[in-house]
Amino acid sequence: MSNYKILILAIALIMSAWCVQGCKRGGTVPKPQAAADAEARPGKTRIMIGQVPLWVEIADDESTRTQGLMLRREMSNDEGMLFVFEYPQPLSFWMRNTYLPLDIAFVSPDYRILNILPMKPLDEKPRYNSAGTALYAIEVNQGWFARHGVKPGDWIRF
Repeated sequence: MSNYKILILAIALIMSAWCVQGCKRGGTVPKPQAAADAEARPGKTRIMIGQVPLWVEIADDESTRTQGLMLRREMSNDEGMLFVFEYPQPLSFWMRNTYLPLDIAFVSPDYRILNILPMKPLDEKPRYNSAGTALYAIEVNQGWFARHGVKPGDWIRF
């Protein structure tokens, strides 16, 4: 995908997320946060889950989604990975070659968390499935969602 197409897609996602957040709750549409409000982290994008910031690497093609967080031995407490798929679908993940204990949140096309599941390191048997049609998945260190009070039904913002 060209950089121009990625930029257009990112702008469209951000604008629709603002509308979803404001329109769904009957509130005002959130204003974009000034760049000065967020520290820069090379290779990471800041998203908001409820009121909590999370720095994510983006996995938005077959290669990066397949690799995911495999072979990593550590990850900062306020970081994770955002998996972006081409179209809404039931999603399924596993923990092949993944050393970190993780939690995964499956996110609907309208940016609502469908379900959150704990994932066991290096255990290839279980499949972790979305509880409905999802367009995104977010992996974080195990316990991150619980520590921040994030639960199914909460919203994410890009």
